Amino acid sequence: MKLVYDHQDEMVLFGMNQIKKSLDAKGQFFVEQYNGKGLVLTPERGIVVQKLPVKKGESAGEEQAFRLSRQGELIRIEGADSRGLMYGCLEYAERLARGAELADGEEMFRKPAMRLRGIKFNLPYAPFDSGDPFVLNEGTCMDIGFWKAYIDMLALNRYNCLSLWSEHPYDRMVVSPKFRDANPYSDSEINQNIRFFREMFRYAASRGIDIYLFTWNIRITPEVAKGLGLPEAVGDFGNMYDNLIHRVGYPLNRFRGASELIRDYIREMVLQLLLTYPELKGLGTSASEWMDGNGYEREKWIVETYVEAIKQSGRDIPFIHRTNMQNAGKEIKEMVQSQFDSNQFYISWKYSNAHCYSHPEPQFERLWGAWEGIDLEKTNILYTVRNDDVFTHRWGDPDYVRAYVKGMIKPHVKGFYWGADGYLWGNDFQHVEHGHKTWKYDFERHIFQFQLWGRLSYDPETSDDVWVHLLKPHYGPVHAPLFLEGLRSASSVIPAVNRLFWIDYDFQWHAESCLSEVSGFKTILDFVNAVPMPGVGVMSISEYAKAERGDNAESLFGEYRETPADILNLLQEAADQTERVAIKLSNELGELCCSHAACTLHDLFAYVEMSRYYVCKFKASLALNRFRLSEHTEHKAEAVTQLEQAAVHWEKLGYYWSLHNKPYFMARVKRTFGYPYYSEDVRADIELARRFEK
Repeated sequence: MKLVYDHQDEMVLFGMNQIKKSLDAKGQFFVEQYNGKGLVLTPERGIVVQKLPVKKGESAGEEQAFRLSRQGELIRIEGADSRGLMYGCLEYAERLARGAELADGEEMFRKPAMRLRGIKFNLPYAPFDSGDPFVLNEGTCMDIGFWKAYIDMLALNRYNCLSLWSEHPYDRMVVSPKFRDANPYSDSEINQNIRFFREMFRYAASRGIDIYLFTWNIRITPEVAKGLGLPEAVGDFGNMYDNLIHRVGYPLNRFRGASELIRDYIREMVLQLLLTYPELKGLGTSASEWMDGNGYEREKWIVETYVEAIKQSGRDIPFIHRTNMQNAGKEIKEMVQSQFDSNQFYISWKYSNAHCYSHPEPQFERLWGAWEGIDLEKTNILYTVRNDDVFTHRWGDPDYVRAYVKGMIKPHVKGFYWGADGYLWGNDFQHVEHGHKTWKYDFERHIFQFQLWGRLSYDPETSDDVWVHLLKPHYGPVHAPLFLEGLRSASSVIPAVNRLFWIDYDFQWHAESCLSEVSGFKTILDFVNAVPMPGVGVMSISEYAKAERGDNAESLFGEYRETPADILNLLQEAADQTERVAIKLSNELGELCCSHAACTLHDLFAYVEMSRYYVCKFKASLALNRFRLSEHTEHKAEAVTQLEQAAVHWEKLGYYWSLHNKPYFMARVKRTFGYPYYSEDVRADIELARRFEK
């Protein structure tokens, strides 16, 4: 067999290397012919990778699209650009590996459902918040070995964007003679850092991954403030939410925004970024956090720093304007959007706030009037998809992600990037370093979640055959389908909990731990007064208790798509189904219960107990709402019984967690994660129910 391709195209080479791995695994002999940029004679038998002219509307003639075809013993992989050819090679390599070869005369076409498919990666230097995920990954994220492994994973799973987020990345990445004293690093350290980032960015480009850099606008560090000749306190922001109520009108915010020195510094740093890193695809920021003044003043600052630096650089790059804590608004449109070509300006929106694992069709754009005054026919939208829900247990429900992706596909939406504010999937610092752990990085432990979001946003119709194939290396050919079944049912737990107990932001609520920075452990009193996820037709627990007592209960229930009873049934069924699968796997695996299989099995049993804990807690909150309405003491007694049972499930949850995990300090919630640490809080719920008054 002859392989004909352009070996000078790094993306094609990466894709062809996957094909060669599949051929080697089958013991199939091949020879290679490098065609460079010229034409070649087509062999009678082999694989030809060939670039086609870009022709919109034709198969394989669009960006990132490909066509696979077979005529006899000849396979053609065609695409209009390097990414499309790479994805075509990856598709064929996997088809070879899973025994899904094309039939003679068969051809297939694929093009991306979403143009930009990205990752939100909060860097651990000058991070948005502090905690073990960042502290324990500082070294990891300055290790090129990590980034190469991570970027290869992204490319294999059809991502084409890696967005890096930091409050102040400048002193780590660039230097300027104009503000040399504001960079605390030595010349050799700066040069070493620049070489590192250049290598990282170039490697990403070789895999079709565009690098975007996001900042929180006006943020500087105490070291930078001192180097600028300012008091160090000007750069001291403390905890992100310690001064939440002081953001507007906070004197330091006003000073930073009014300071010509800080303005000049930020502009110069952005300019140096663009000059130093030609591989940097684009920039993003917002005009909200840590900024004071009205909309006009804040947008003027963005124009005079970021926009002016882009102009000075002479580069034509995408600029992404985030809308957190503000709507798109008149000022963005008139002052910033007008400065860019329509294809180079994007507005970013938090699609599910902090909880992508809730409902696949969130309605916050509609509820919050996100696009008032914005012409969506002339505006590109990127969604920020935040997973601030699941950091410890594996998650993997293809049906949920498929529905979520399809819900995002709209004419004005050009793509998305998903990730967390409070977590970083770098070094796996949660798992104990013994027993079944055979991986190094957290993204390897949670690889299925990454595979789902990347592949389904390229092709939402990706079938279960693909997922089973991807799970086989971890779970074996016999048990991979069963693990898929277990992960599917277990992964419905967190979304169901979030729909019935909703709080917008990650620092306020983390369902996996039942914790909040604001109030610590969420007690039964919090659940009694819980509100559901808005806009998606979920009935609250208190509404349900009231409706039960009315003559028109049936019609009231009919106004909602989901009632608390529906969610309780879903959670109980998820627990029962996951338990059946986990027990079956335990009985069948035997000596094969090692590595990912053993680890995932603990996760599945943990989800069973987590689901049953929340079932009991929701039932107790419903019983206390019934008591509040009727004062019948049997309802209070029912709540106590449910919470006693909840404590049993919490202890079991802690047991499965402790079999292979260790505690860590959470960034956004500002609490130690570890279920046994909160057993007293869980038992305290019982006494709160006993003492509950109307």
